[in-house]
Amino acid sequence: MKRYPILLFLLSALLLTSCASHRTCSAYFKKNAPQTIPIVQPYVDIYEASRRETAYSDSLSQLASELLGTVLEENMAQFPISEFIQIDDDEFDRLIGREGAELASLAREYSYRNDDITETSLPESLRKLMEDNDFPYLMLLYESGFKRLNYNVAGEIALSAGMAVLTTVLTGGMFTAYFNPSSPYSAAFTLLVADRDRNTVAYYNSVDGESDPLNRAHVYKLLHRLFKKFPGR
Repeated sequence: MKRYPILLFLLSALLLTSCASHRTCSAYFKKNAPQTIPIVQPYVDIYEASRRETAYSDSLSQLASELLGTVLEENMAQFPISEFIQIDDDEFDRLIGREGAELASLAREYSYRNDDITETSLPESLRKLMEDNDFPYLMLLYESGFKRLNYNVAGEIALSAGMAVLTTVLTGGMFTAYFNPSSPYSAAFTLLVADRDRNTVAYYNSVDGESDPLNRAHVYKLLHRLFKKFPGR
């Protein structure tokens, strides 16, 4: 299923300080988190960086999405996941992706300001999905990242400076993202747990690092970090 990239979320998610991590958990969820929770099929946006430009890559995103799904399924016993939820309606699927990614971006923004995302209301489409399927909690997982092709240090430095200006403009100065010209790739995972009854985000966590989004070992390592401090584990 083709998914459309969300530029603002990607740019804020790619504030790639090596091995960065940000986490927020509501007091109620920390005490009452179930052992496993259903998860929406992960959303993945991978960009291709080459010389003086960067562009969303549908092919790289598809490959990364397939790899992420495989790693999650093969290691499900190690993660607090009960089942995968596949949305068959393409239009609703894209709507969930847009609203969910905006919520993930907001959560990351809040964490940098030391604010609490757990008081933010859920998007309407996400609430509908949970109510229609009787999900008290639902996980949303997003991966964003990039790979460099035809690697050239001078060109990549120019790309990094250009992206820094672009992110500053798009986020009103809130974020400035620099692509590290010494790294050929990077990846970031953002995990949200939506609480239907309280109509808010119960849990948020993000990890990122200089990891290849198409490398199985790299993906597993980031996922392990992502779920390591999940409540009850």
